[in-house]
Amino acid sequence: MMKLKICIDPGHGGRDPGAIGSSGLRESDVTLSIGLKLREKLQLQGIQVVMTRERDTALGNTINADLNNRVQFANRNGSDYFISIHCNSSTNRSAHGTETYCYKFGGQGERLAKALQEKLIHAVGLANRGVKEGNFAVIRDTNMPAVLIELAFISNPAEEKLLAGEMWQDIFANAIAEGIFDFLGIEYNKPREVRKVINNVQDALNVLVEKGVINSPDYWLKAVDVVKHLDVLLINMANKLQ
Repeated sequence: MMKLKICIDPGHGGRDPGAIGSSGLRESDVTLSIGLKLREKLQLQGIQVVMTRERDTALGNTINADLNNRVQFANRNGSDYFISIHCNSSTNRSAHGTETYCYKFGGQGERLAKALQEKLIHAVGLANRGVKEGNFAVIRDTNMPAVLIELAFISNPAEEKLLAGEMWQDIFANAIAEGIFDFLGIEYNKPREVRKVINNVQDALNVLVEKGVINSPDYWLKAVDVVKHLDVLLINMANKLQ
């Protein structure tokens, strides 16, 4: 049986940095970092991964040539699915949230986009801008089901900070991986190191329950999750006040 192959496309690169945040954060650096993290997570589950780029480089002398080379790379390698990773940008610095594109509704691309969008919203917690149709070359001209993810707005100073953070880049990558596995109907076996940490935390909380220090380990796990996402909660509150 042939191994499943997924093409990851970190947007922009080289002479084309993509959108640039107010702190100087480049879209091309964020997409590459998250793309490499995603590749590692997929490979650990036995999925074959090819990447349109693995370093900070352009794939053509013009924008059109660059986009065409990404498409041809995915088609030439016989990829089963294509995932293009981007950061959104707007002249309105208050624009915020996550959205995912497919070329046309009604096919596998839409199903994949919905699975990824659901996991990203659940894991990261930014505003849900939904799944949309988009006439982008990389999802229009590829031969396989394809999606384009706009993780967050790099033009929004608060969301830019999330995109720059190593922890949040890993959360973004993990959410995409979970969405892929959900779409494929494959159980996501978290890496051994992650499972070990989770088990150690759970064991420690169970001991506290036995000794009467706390009533329920679930309460404290939820508290940890709230603390982890506190910055996102503050971002969403700030966006609503604008």
